[in-house]
Amino acid sequence: MHKIITVILSLLAILGCADKKKSKEADQKTTVTNEKFKKLSKDIPKWMDEHDVPSIAVSVIEEGEIVWSDVYGLQNANTMATDSTLYESASIAKPLTTEIFLRLATMGNVSLDEPMATHWVDPDIADDPRAQLLTPRHVLTHQTGFKNWRRMTGGKLRFVRDPGLEMGYSGEGFQYLARFMEEKLDRSFNDIANDVLFGPEGMENSAVEDQDWYAGRLAWPYFPEGKWMEPFPLKKAFIGAGGLRTTTEDYAKFILSIMYGDKVSKDLRKEQFEISLNQNERCLESATVPEACPNQLGFGLGWYVYPFEDETVIAHTGANMGERTLAVFNPKRKSGLVVMSNSYNGNPVIYKIAQAVGVHQGFIDIEKPKQEQ
Repeated sequence: MHKIITVILSLLAILGCADKKKSKEADQKTTVTNEKFKKLSKDIPKWMDEHDVPSIAVSVIEEGEIVWSDVYGLQNANTMATDSTLYESASIAKPLTTEIFLRLATMGNVSLDEPMATHWVDPDIADDPRAQLLTPRHVLTHQTGFKNWRRMTGGKLRFVRDPGLEMGYSGEGFQYLARFMEEKLDRSFNDIANDVLFGPEGMENSAVEDQDWYAGRLAWPYFPEGKWMEPFPLKKAFIGAGGLRTTTEDYAKFILSIMYGDKVSKDLRKEQFEISLNQNERCLESATVPEACPNQLGFGLGWYVYPFEDETVIAHTGANMGERTLAVFNPKRKSGLVVMSNSYNGNPVIYKIAQAVGVHQGFIDIEKPKQEQ
């Protein structure tokens, strides 16, 4: 009996030491993280001054949690930005539109390969037989055959190639998909978004149509020579591709819902992060550091997929008049970053933040502004 007690006590001592070691390691990690964010809090205002950026909002995800959020600078010429300031998301709204569609598809309300013409055909292409070929998959993989905006085809929506032929980034495609969902479900896209995404994920500061509670909260776009522009009212034409107004913390909740949620089927989620068409050649032509381009990369469904040798990065960037945004995450490490700026020149600061928080260097080398070389 004495020997048994001795063994038990020894095991308890070993376990106690292991727990203390884990606790010490956790404390050390917390200290390092806190120091990193303290340094960032000092560096971000300096970077903003250096690049003429009036405001930056940032949220960081580590180990599946939002570990840090902060807001810096001016919402407009006379108002400080706060954690309730709403930013124009620009194109990082497209992954959100994608998520709404995939949740509806999981519920059986829509499907990736159904013809959208059964519920919606834009009047501009009503006489073009290719309108009958368009599917949600074409939209989510940027293979609609449309230019980015109809202003690029004389102010009318036009096909410049057949759907499904090749990748061509198109905001018009996402507008088309949002309108299709509205027509098929006979509801506004904002109501659909509230029910399917904003409500379930606690995104209380997000909307894709103008709201009364926007009053006094919108970040104004900022242009060279200190020019501010009052935010324009959201028109129907912008709901699917860039009409989201939100905070970085709300958007980080959205990313966490992708990492942890079960609102999208496993098969659809798997397909979402499979590359539809390899864009390696395009990357080699456009990347700040072409050597960083992996052999395969490109759009899955709504997100851009960067499968580097050591980890896969999922991301989307955004750029509008006077706004720059970034959403990037690693599903395996459960890490991520959301940054929003109301400046035409926000990207230099955004990518310095990305580097400081440990976003994959290959992604930064591909996407950072070339003047930052």
